[in-house]
Amino acid sequence: MGALADAFGVGFLSQLSSLAQYSDMATSRFETERYASEAFVESVGAVLFRLSTQEVCVLHLPERDGYVLAKGRRNCGESRQKTAVREVMEESGFPCRLLHLNMFTRAPPAIEEEQLGDKARFYTGICEPFNLQIRRLGQGDVKLIRWYIAAINEDKPFRKDLQEKERFAVEFYSFTDALEKLTFQMGRDMVERAINIVSTTFRK
Repeated sequence: MGALADAFGVGFLSQLSSLAQYSDMATSRFETERYASEAFVESVGAVLFRLSTQEVCVLHLPERDGYVLAKGRRNCGESRQKTAVREVMEESGFPCRLLHLNMFTRAPPAIEEEQLGDKARFYTGICEPFNLQIRRLGQGDVKLIRWYIAAINEDKPFRKDLQEKERFAVEFYSFTDALEKLTFQMGRDMVERAINIVSTTFRK
């Protein structure tokens, strides 16, 4: 095994040196940034609705009197949808599900029968991120935050044992009050968009 690893290492370094000749090749016409795996972290969150009362869940951080939404880092091997549900349950204590909604996205359809251009399309009943945040952490590091829309499973009780982080006070507000409570403008804009998507999807 050691000899094989040494041989691989020598061959790999040899190939790296030969690749140097390609360093001056043409670059993309699009403005592009590249991040190695150690320079970015993925987080996933969700705007959590209680549909029966038309309320939004907001987390209150008493130590700094901030009002935020539930999110957290994705674990290795974990899907983004599972991360969203897990993080919301851990921070709110409420069993929940991601909603299938009517919305625009640039993602191609689940079954792509022909090559489609890269543009936004309207779909019904899809469960996809409705927002993406890019947070620059300094020293070239970034955090990518994908946001879903979720709803409490109202047939299941609140479970204190689900809450991993007790530093949050879980509060519910009407749509208007939630927009006023949230600390950050980006959060308010995002919740307003989520409200519009949910209202359009479930309009009677």
